[in-house]
Amino acid sequence: MMEQPSGEYQKPGAKLERKTEVFTGKVVMIDGAYRLQLVKDPDTVLRLTRARREGEFEKQQINLRKYYEKTISVNGTLYGEWIFGADVVGQWVPPGGQTGPNMNAPKPTHP
Repeated sequence: MMEQPSGEYQKPGAKLERKTEVFTGKVVMIDGAYRLQLVKDPDTVLRLTRARREGEFEKQQINLRKYYEKTISVNGTLYGEWIFGADVVGQWVPPGGQTGPNMNAPKPTHP
């Protein structure tokens, strides 16, 4: 016999409408998590995800540890505190800064 799944059926969320923009910002650590601080508006701190459905944002969040203290350029769509459908398309390091993965960045305390 097959068991019936417990709980209610959860319909997958509809895909959100994409209006792709380019965002440029510096990766900073805030409250133990890596976030993108926009260059044009330093008070705005965003999270990045590859997901295109709102229910999958957390699961497909992009780990920004390797970009810590670097300036990156991201293509995606702004939705609340998220940039969804995000693709990191460029990175800049300060003069004399290290290139490649940033394995010396502090470990995040939460995702």
